[in-house]
Amino acid sequence: MTIARKFTLALLSCAVVAVTLYAVVAVRAELRRKESDILEYEASTAHALRPAIRDVWLHDGEPRALEVIQEAQQRLGNVDIRCVSLDPGAPAAKRPRVDSSRLGPIETGQDVVVIDRAYQGSGRIFTYVPVRVGTPASVAIEVSKSLAGHSGVRSAVVRSAALTAIAVATLSALVTTLLGLALIERPLSDLVTQARLVGEGDLSYRVASRRRDEISVVASEMNRMCDRLRDSRENERSQTEAKMQALAQLRHADRLATVGRLAAGLAHELGTPLNVVLARAKQVVAGTLPPDETRDKARIIVEQVERMTRLIRQLLDFARKRDLQSTDVDLRPLITRAVSLVDPIARKQSVSLQVSPDATPLRCCVDPEQMTQVVLNLVMNAVQASPSGEVVAVTLGRGRAVPPSEDGRSELACTRIEVRDHGSGIAPEALPRIFEPFFTTKGVGEGTGLGLSVAYGIVKDHGGWMEVASHPGEGSTFTVWLPDRGRA
Repeated sequence: MTIARKFTLALLSCAVVAVTLYAVVAVRAELRRKESDILEYEASTAHALRPAIRDVWLHDGEPRALEVIQEAQQRLGNVDIRCVSLDPGAPAAKRPRVDSSRLGPIETGQDVVVIDRAYQGSGRIFTYVPVRVGTPASVAIEVSKSLAGHSGVRSAVVRSAALTAIAVATLSALVTTLLGLALIERPLSDLVTQARLVGEGDLSYRVASRRRDEISVVASEMNRMCDRLRDSRENERSQTEAKMQALAQLRHADRLATVGRLAAGLAHELGTPLNVVLARAKQVVAGTLPPDETRDKARIIVEQVERMTRLIRQLLDFARKRDLQSTDVDLRPLITRAVSLVDPIARKQSVSLQVSPDATPLRCCVDPEQMTQVVLNLVMNAVQASPSGEVVAVTLGRGRAVPPSEDGRSELACTRIEVRDHGSGIAPEALPRIFEPFFTTKGVGEGTGLGLSVAYGIVKDHGGWMEVASHPGEGSTFTVWLPDRGRA
């Protein structure tokens, strides 16, 4: 129920209560006035009859006095007039209809008024006026009137009050409805619309209000809040864009540094096929070979050139700057290609690379180039940390893992990439900072401290996380967990 309707119902309730109270007070006042009129009329009637009754009783006797009372009864009609005896031994027809205990003051010559509301169910007002007629027993004129007419008075007042209540309620309902719509419901509806749009992310809606009340104050504050939120969003958007640009540049710089290290390893790798190409090309140029052997030499030259072109293309593709483009890929060939790029550097340091993929396809939604950068950074770090003759093992598989506590997620089905070396390990005090930018345990000039930080950021962008386990003298194991989309 809206506030305007509640306001209308509250006012209507107050009006109905007020009219009801007014009706109760009016009924009581009218009944008191009616009773007062009856009392006054009975008293005046009794006092007007008393001298006539006394004179007739004294001169003509009791029967004639009773006839006078009967005549007065017939003329007046609206009251009941009797001559009653106050003698307790008098016949019941001549005794008062009120208990004698309530008529004590009449013995001293005072008028007595008795209102018996329970008399015959409808109630009755009795007025007793004493008459001195010289008889041993006291005589009084009893004038009474039924209160049955009070129900009619009550009904009339209630009817009038009901009509008044209906009129007041109708008018109040009309006025409060119009005022509620104009002053409460429409302004609040605008505020609700604005709040709903703000919740949906739309900060362009503004509430126009020229009034000077509390709702107008709220509307103005809501408008100012939207302005502040809009400015804050713009600032946050610009800061986010700047952060993303800086992060992209940082990752690209790390990629170029990796390309430089890979290029140094590929220089030696390209030397052998270049020597093969050169030797075969000289033999063909000399023209001393038979045609069949010449074709064989040309085939060897083409194979070696394609090999060198393939290596250089992989290196250039990796060095090219691009935005995040996730796609569903099989991680096994991706890992194999990445490891093949590091292989020349590993062989130069007499370190063996061993890849152990899962037997089934390991499909995952990732950006192939960025995930290649993650694997390259981890494998090159492992190679640099390994002494000659050791093996760097790269293992792929699936498993269930629990994200870090700050992540807030429960156990997930994940694809796992694990890189293990047999180097000197990482000191326990360095482990908490291992993924911080520019933090490195290598000597001056041997590393930028960006490789692990960049790899950590890329994995996090893919909804995953990285773990490291290391013991001094036993080597280190870096594990990448990538949640499987659509898998429980």
